[in-house]
Amino acid sequence: MLGFHRRTRSLIPVKDLAKYDRVPLNEQDEEVDMEDSDTLVDEESEASDKARSRQLTLIYVVFLAEAIMASSLQPQLQMLISDSDYCGNLSTSYLRSILDCAYAFGGTTGLFWGYMADRMGRRKVTLIGLWMMVVCCLSMGFATDLASCTLFRYFAGLASSTVIVTTLTMIGDLSKSFEERVQNVALLPLIALFGSIGPIIQGMVSESLHSSGAVWEKFPTLGSQLACGGLVLSITLTATFMLQETLSLETSSSHMHLDCEKAAFLSENDSDAPKIAVIDFVRPEPITINQFMQAPSFLVLLASFSLLSLHASVFDVVLPHLGHQSSQDGGMGIPCPWLGLTVLIVKGVAGVTIKHIIPSAVEKFGLLKLYRSTSLLFPAIYIITPLLALAAASACSTNFVAITSAIGLLTKHVLTGGATVLVALLVLNTTPDAYSAGTVVGIMQIANLFRALAVAVSGASFYLSDELSVSTTNLALWTCLMLFGSCGAALAYFVRERPSVERDFPSEVLCWETCYDADEEKNEFDT
Repeated sequence: MLGFHRRTRSLIPVKDLAKYDRVPLNEQDEEVDMEDSDTLVDEESEASDKARSRQLTLIYVVFLAEAIMASSLQPQLQMLISDSDYCGNLSTSYLRSILDCAYAFGGTTGLFWGYMADRMGRRKVTLIGLWMMVVCCLSMGFATDLASCTLFRYFAGLASSTVIVTTLTMIGDLSKSFEERVQNVALLPLIALFGSIGPIIQGMVSESLHSSGAVWEKFPTLGSQLACGGLVLSITLTATFMLQETLSLETSSSHMHLDCEKAAFLSENDSDAPKIAVIDFVRPEPITINQFMQAPSFLVLLASFSLLSLHASVFDVVLPHLGHQSSQDGGMGIPCPWLGLTVLIVKGVAGVTIKHIIPSAVEKFGLLKLYRSTSLLFPAIYIITPLLALAAASACSTNFVAITSAIGLLTKHVLTGGATVLVALLVLNTTPDAYSAGTVVGIMQIANLFRALAVAVSGASFYLSDELSVSTTNLALWTCLMLFGSCGAALAYFVRERPSVERDFPSEVLCWETCYDADEEKNEFDT
């Protein structure tokens, strides 16, 4: 039986023990002392659990700020296009993909923020990002054309990437076990849904201020962005005063503790005795970006997540076009006025489903097997959804077609959210300690480059739509989604649950502890 232990032996001469130790008068005193000690430990543990629970709640609130920032795209789209064109043609999808592309490019700076989170601390990086988000929300209100909207969306992605990286890293820091980590991460898709309150409040403010003066007419999105900035500002102020650091930044010298026995032993003034340095804690150096990028298992996981981000982003971008198109033309047959509400309801149901199903599914099937199975279902969904809508249109009414497509949309969102949660858990498994967690989570933000490629797919379909029929264009879009999903499923087969020594990380990169056979040592001591 292998075990990790810390040996303790007295460093004080036997004749001097009376100076330091007091023997209890009777066994009853010993029992009372043990009961008091156990009570104190239980109280400290309960207080620690309450503090950790409060910090987790605050981290979820911080993540909500990023969700509000991401959903603030809607008022800008409504300014750039008319209501009649929102679902009318591919130009809407193209404009949306441009703004999403700028936001995704800004998100790639998470690579830098993850690196800084392991060296500056999670709290400082989070607060920097939150205050930047407040400035971005207020600045986006002065954007009046596509160029300025794109520029501000880039800076919004840059600011929000800090929160994406640090929230996931802090959840990993505060989770006491793998099972608890699964439950904590599985809640994130549901919290992201509540970011939709941002556009709702923005729309209410925008309607009330629409005819209030020339300023609101000159800057149509200013009122809605002020509402966005107010929400993010309230979260930022709360985090500034209440958020605590989850990463220990103390060095070995500041964390060194010498008890009375060590002090008595080291105070011996014997010139012939060797000098002994007592070190209780040594903080390992964070694993560098280059060392992570040389790990084959991590690169496979990064590639798999990049393809997942690509086809998920492409689907979200072209959904306003595919969603309302007739199922006879390869669309989903959902009426345009119902599309926004349908997507909102579907995301809510998907978030609740992920929260309850993922923890039990991971416990039953395992993390890696579940991720591979989920990846295999994506190409099937992209094939079955249009075929099912077409079959329903041939046999039933238009409403039944919309219901069938909504079920397919729900399945797709459950798979996408579940796969994202599983990737986050696999990423947190990649790092051997908390001091490199921010770096590895930041590297995963490289996948935003592939999300930005959605603009290429929507752009190609936009330019070819004049030469090709609607049904041919839709068929090409579904085919692209199926191909991207198939490539991601193939890569998922090679994903590993944890990295290995020498294959992924050289032994000198890791910080090792002594491991020995406790039973064998006990037998040797007895003999």
